[in-house]
Amino acid sequence: MFKVLLVDDEPNVRLGIKMMIPWEDIGCEIIGEAEDGDDGLSKIMLSRPDIVIADIKMPGKTGIEMTEAAKALGFKGKVIILSGYSDFSYAKTAISLGVENFILKPVDEDELTEAIKAAGEKIRNEREKSYQQEIGSEYLYEQQVKGLFAGDGGHIADAVAAGAFSSYCAAVIGFDDESSSDSTEAVRSFFNNMKNVDIVSVDISGVLGLLFKGWDREDVKESLIRLSEALMGRAFIAFGGNASSPAEISRSYNEAKSIYANRFIFRHCGVAAPDLLKSSRVDENIDFASQIYAYMEINDIEKLSRTLDMFMESMQTMDNTPEKAKISCITLVMDIRSKIVRSASDKKPEALISDEFVSRISGMTILKDIIEEIRKCLIGVSDACFSKTTKSNMERVVQYIRANYNHELRLEMLAGIFGYNSAYLGKVFHQYTGENFNNYLDEIRISEAKRLLAEEDYKVYEVAEMVGYSNINYFHNKFKKYVGTSPLSYKKSFGKDE
Repeated sequence: MFKVLLVDDEPNVRLGIKMMIPWEDIGCEIIGEAEDGDDGLSKIMLSRPDIVIADIKMPGKTGIEMTEAAKALGFKGKVIILSGYSDFSYAKTAISLGVENFILKPVDEDELTEAIKAAGEKIRNEREKSYQQEIGSEYLYEQQVKGLFAGDGGHIADAVAAGAFSSYCAAVIGFDDESSSDSTEAVRSFFNNMKNVDIVSVDISGVLGLLFKGWDREDVKESLIRLSEALMGRAFIAFGGNASSPAEISRSYNEAKSIYANRFIFRHCGVAAPDLLKSSRVDENIDFASQIYAYMEINDIEKLSRTLDMFMESMQTMDNTPEKAKISCITLVMDIRSKIVRSASDKKPEALISDEFVSRISGMTILKDIIEEIRKCLIGVSDACFSKTTKSNMERVVQYIRANYNHELRLEMLAGIFGYNSAYLGKVFHQYTGENFNNYLDEIRISEAKRLLAEEDYKVYEVAEMVGYSNINYFHNKFKKYVGTSPLSYKKSFGKDE
C-alpha cells in the first residue's frame, strides 16, 4: 500500500478528497492530514509518505515552497499539486521541482484518481529498478571477492585499481545448524559497523567466506573469537595467514579452507588458524592402548584421562584426515577391548566394550566428541572390571604384576605407570614384599610354570612363552634355580611326556 498525505488549509476539501477516491482499490491509504505548508513539511519529514496531495495556496508556505523545502531535505516521494489558479507560472515551477501532476480545482475525481495511480506506478517501477541495481551490484561484488579467493587475475587487477591495502586475511565460517540463514544474518550483523570486511557465500550449504582488508592479524583473531562467542559455539571458524597483496589472498583462503575441511579434527577449537595449531609434540611410537589399559587395570582414572588427551593431541596435525583419525580411534578401542577380553574374561559381558559402541563412535562427526565417549566408556569399564579401590599404591603395584606377569615387565615400566622414580619404587617394593622386583616376578612366573607343566600338555618352550620368558635357556636356568630340577624333569615327574 502506498502512503498518502493530504495537505490543504480547507478541512472540507480534505474531507472531499478522502471521500471521493477509492483508496484501497488503487493500493493506497491516507496516513495523515496537514492544515498548512509548515505543518505539511513537518509531517512529510516525520512520516515519509509515498505520495503528497497538496494545495498550492496555503497560509505560511505555499504548496510549491513546501515541496521545494521537502526535496531539499531529501524527500523522494511524489507530489500532486491542486490549485484554483490557472497561471502557467505555477505549473512551470511545479514541473521544475519534479511535481508529478498539476490539477486545477474543482478537482475531477477521475483525473485525480488517474494521477494517483500514475504516481504509484512510477514509484513501483523506480523501486524495481533500484532493487535490480542492488542485486546486480551485490552479485558483482560477490564475484569479485570469490575471484580473489580463487586467485583470478582479472579480479586481482580490479582490486589493485580500486586501491590496495597493506594486508589481507581470509576466513571461512560454517554452521552446525541445518538452516544457517539466521546464523548468516548474525555474522553480517556482527560486522555491520566494521570497515573493510567483505562477506560472501562460498558454498550452497551456507558456508561463508570473509575477506579482511587492512586489518592487523591480532584484530582479525580477536574479532573472530568474539564472533564465535556471539554465535554460542554453533559455528566453526578457520582463517588463513596474512597476505600482503591481492595476489596472495587465494593462499590465505586455501589455508582457511584446508583447516575447515578438517573440522572433524579441529571443531572443538572454535576458531582455528595454521599458526594457532601446534604441531604434535607427542611421541609417535607411544603404544597408547597398552598405556591406557595399564591405567585401567589399576583404576587410575586421572592418568587414563591424561593419556587419552595425549592420544587426541597426537592426531591434531594438519596432515591428518578425518578418515585416518577415526580409524585411529576405532583401532585404539579394539586393541583395548582385546586386552580386556584376555585379562578379564571372567567379567560380565556388559562391562566390556560393545560392538554397538564401536559402531556409534564411528558415525560421530567431531573428534573431541568421540574422545569424550571413549573416555566415559573406558572409565566405566575400569570401574566395572577392576573396581575402585582404597588399596595402597604398593598393593596396586603387586596386583598389576600378578595380572601382567606373562608380559614384558620392567621396574622402569612400572615406575612410569605408577608415577615413581624407578630407584625409589625398587626400594619401597622391597620393603613391602621382602623381595626385590626381579625375584618377585620370577617367583610368580615359575609358580605358574609349575602348574602348567603339571596340569596341562604344553611343551616346555610353550610354557616358557606363556609365563613371560622369551628365551628358553633363560627359563631353564630360572626354573632349575627355584625348583631344583629342570622343567622337563619336573614335567615327567607328573607322568607327562614332552
